[in-house]
Amino acid sequence: MTQPALLAALRAALTLAFLYFGLRKLTGHSADIAIYEAIGFGQFPRYVTGSVEVLGAALLWWRGWEGIAGLLLLATMITGLSALLIWVGPPYLHMLALMAGTASVAYAYRAETLDRVTQLRGS
Repeated sequence: MTQPALLAALRAALTLAFLYFGLRKLTGHSADIAIYEAIGFGQFPRYVTGSVEVLGAALLWWRGWEGIAGLLLLATMITGLSALLIWVGPPYLHMLALMAGTASVAYAYRAETLDRVTQLRGS
């Protein structure tokens, strides 16, 4: 399998995962409600996180935004893992797998990300 094909497969897997977890948060799955209650900040962060995950999943397929999507989702996973470590507890394995996948996408599209940031800054 070539590198573009592997990246497409990785992006597809990440899209499915983040759509699943994001929509689960947005629709109020009982396990997600319990996790956010355990964290203690109320349910508003659940809606923010779910929205970011769904948006990030979509951006993985928007040409020129793949790396930014990877960074956005990586930041979400780092924040989520930190919250689990501090307030909730295991399981962590799925978070680590998603972090590795999003970091790989961000790294693979780093040149496009720099181009996009430069373009957005108007430089």
